[in-house]
Formats: sequence, C-alpha cells, structure tokens
Amino acid sequence: MTNAASTAPRHRLRAVLGAAVLGTTLLGGCAVFSPQQTDYAYQAADGVNATFGDLDVRNIAVIADAKDAPGALVGQLVNTSDEDIDVSIASEGSQPIEVTVPRHGSLSLGEDGENATLSTVTSAPGDVLDVQVSTRATGQNVVSAPVLPALGYYKDVTPAPESSSSASPSASPSTSG
Repeated sequence: MTNAASTAPRHRLRAVLGAAVLGTTLLGGCAVFSPQQTDYAYQAADGVNATFGDLDVRNIAVIADAKDAPGALVGQLVNTSDEDIDVSIASEGSQPIEVTVPRHGSLSLGEDGENATLSTVTSAPGDVLDVQVSTRATGQNVVSAPVLPALGYYKDVTPAPESSSSASPSASPSTSG
C-alpha cells in the first residue's frame, strides 16, 4: 500500500513537469513565426533620409503652422567627400537656401535656434512637401519631406524673420575621418 501511495505524487510531479516543459516549448516557439523588427529597414525619425552622391540628407522635415506660410527646414546634411559641397535647397514657391557643407563634415539645419527658412510652404501640416536638394555633382534631387506643426519636440522651432530669405546654419566638421 505504501508503494502505491508514494508513486502517485511522483506521477503527478512528472506529469506537471512534463506539462511545464511542453508548455514552455510551445509558447517559446511562437517567436519563430514573429518577424524580428531589426530584419527590416525603417525610418526611426520624424524626417526622411536620402543620399545623393557624397551628400547624405538625414532626418529632413519642414516645420510650418499653415499652408502657404514660411517654414523652418530641420535635419542634417553630411558630406562624405574630400571637397566642400555647395548645396541649394528649395521647394515650390520658396526662395532657395544656399549652404556649404564642409568636407568630411556635417551641417545641422534647425539646431540651436538657427533655422533654414523656406519662404513659402505649399503643403499643410500633416502632408508632404517636395524639397529640391541640388549640388553641382548630382544636379537637382527631390525629397518628399513631411510637414510637421510646431508642437511637442518642435514647439520652439520657428522660421526666421521674413527679412532673411536664406539660412545661415552652422557647419561642424565631424570627428570621424
């Protein structure tokens, strides 16, 4: 009698452990059918990225409060070449912004209160605006940049006063060689 009584808890223990192992294996197997997010390229930013020859356009977006109003261009231009790159940035109906990106350096737009201002933004916040980025080497290239309202992170980003139709963003050479 003691034999039968002592084997019953062992059988229950084995059954519980077996169920736990089986359950863990089955539940852990669900991850096999779930794709890893890092397997897919995606924009982890508000703006858009593009590369034109030796010029990388990073996180470019337009901050504007209304359609047909001035807008502040934010983002970064990165020069990977051995020469300075003269860049012209414009959109339909706006005056071009002329900047120079130093060799192996970067230029921030909309950082530290210095804004590159598009005189007219023909798209409303929530829409996209075709921004032309022109260089001597690559010619005219078009980037569809989102137009965002001056809210949240961008609440302090405003276009420069209307008397200034071009930008004077600060260029900073990168530390990477």
